[in-house]
Amino acid sequence: MKPHETPDVVAGVGACCAGESIGPEDAWSLDFHEKDLSGQCFSDASLVGANFRGALLRGTRFDGADLSNADFTGADLELAVLGGAILRNASFHSANLERANLVGVDAAGADFSGARMYFSRPGNGNFTGASFQGAQLDRAIFRRATLVNCDLRGATGVPNFENARLDGVIK
Repeated sequence: MKPHETPDVVAGVGACCAGESIGPEDAWSLDFHEKDLSGQCFSDASLVGANFRGALLRGTRFDGADLSNADFTGADLELAVLGGAILRNASFHSANLERANLVGVDAAGADFSGARMYFSRPGNGNFTGASFQGAQLDRAIFRRATLVNCDLRGATGVPNFENARLDGVIK
């Protein structure tokens, strides 16, 4: 077992992903790139630094999970539930987050550049220092979110920033 892994995480991943052919080597390395894990449950799991590049994660549950430094580049997270998850310094570059639940996430320093966030719900979240360069934010609901020092250059659409903190935002 690697120092940052616990038997609970590995057991949870195996139980959670019973429908997908994920072997022990995947759980130990936290490498799920290009896997179809749609509808699976990773709630409250510790998946720090996990690789989900190009994965199909439609409707997958990550609520309460620690996904710090995880890589979701190009992943499809449409309708995914990430409420309350820790997403610090995670990459969602060019990911599909349409209609995803991001309520209350801690995504400080995360990269959402080029992400599609149509009708996503990132309200009450902490996005301090996050990048949304070139992201599609149409109808995203950032109500009461903290976007201090965020980079919104090239972002498109009309998001809802009602009662959001926007100090130092770069447009």
